[in-house]
Amino acid sequence: APNLYRVATPALNAFAAGDRDQPAIALTDGLLTGLEPRELAGVVAHELAHVRASDVWVMTLAAVVGRMTALMSFLGQMLLFILIPVSLFTGQGVPLLAIVLLIFAPSISSLLQLALSRTREFDADVAAVELTGDPRGLASALAKLERQQIGWMQRVFMARAPSWLQSHPATGERIRRLLEIEREQALA
Repeated sequence: APNLYRVATPALNAFAAGDRDQPAIALTDGLLTGLEPRELAGVVAHELAHVRASDVWVMTLAAVVGRMTALMSFLGQMLLFILIPVSLFTGQGVPLLAIVLLIFAPSISSLLQLALSRTREFDADVAAVELTGDPRGLASALAKLERQQIGWMQRVFMARAPSWLQSHPATGERIRRLLEIEREQALA
């Protein structure tokens, strides 16, 4: 079982940390006081799903791959910086595709990492519903979290980043999928 931690902040947030051998789940005071029991159960189940799926490890591995990609890209660009003058003197060309790949590889890697994170979030939502049997509890919690985050984001940035630049899927899409599960449960 994961160790539970309380974080003294009014923000509504929860997160999983550690690995399968030493998992931890942190819940903020704001979350503990701001959510109804069924909403809180959905959020805790969501974080438990992250622990069960080893998402912390997967995302750490993705981050390491991303950093290695950035390092290899940088080294490749430095090598090209040296080789371009040599290729001009010898008359040999430098492959344009290699240059483009070296320049954009870190950005592509980051976008893939964000896509992986969004997929893991959807999977954790489904697993949370399997644990609680209550899609509406998690959907309601997500709506409350979204209201708090939108207010903060709008005050600071006056706009939201596009969904493909976010680590979590759009809340509306997550809620839609959860309510779809609820409809399927009602039909079964």
